[in-house]
Amino acid sequence: MITGSELVRGDRTDRNGPWLAQQVLRLGFEPARIEIVGDRPVELEGALRDGLQADLCVVSGGLGPTHDDRTVEIVARAAGVGLHLEDELHREIGDVSRAFAERTGRPYADFEPGVRKQATIPDGAVNIGLAGTAPGLVLETERAIVVVLPGPPGELQRLTGWRRRCARATSRSTSTWSSIRAR
Repeated sequence: MITGSELVRGDRTDRNGPWLAQQVLRLGFEPARIEIVGDRPVELEGALRDGLQADLCVVSGGLGPTHDDRTVEIVARAAGVGLHLEDELHREIGDVSRAFAERTGRPYADFEPGVRKQATIPDGAVNIGLAGTAPGLVLETERAIVVVLPGPPGELQRLTGWRRRCARATSRSTSTWSSIRAR
């Protein structure tokens, strides 16, 4: 699932969907579809609930510090799990933001709410690294593996740990994965 109202409106062209489909194919899975969803919470939640019915749901976008970046909170809601502040992630994102604040002459206090927002992740999710200040996350639910990646293509493509985690998870599985949806 590729998120962003700018993509739905045609203001930008999706470059993540095709790239993610190639990565999923390299893992040995056949993507069922690529879906582009706007930023409205009701649309995101509906698409995520549908995506959680697949074995693998890969999501890009909506991980930033602003009020309209809602992917993480909606993934948690759709998966039926809570959210928590991940202390180590808070420190890492804070370090990046402090350096930026110093370079630009702005007070770090301006950035702290966004840092807290980005360091708040679904219960059970694993941080697979930062791209800028956006964390990549992997959440294993009862049914699906959910991979949450940043929206900017350069940031998304830097985070590769999700492929290793998915490969390990599938090798532990005793059942055959019949369909994978690059969502």
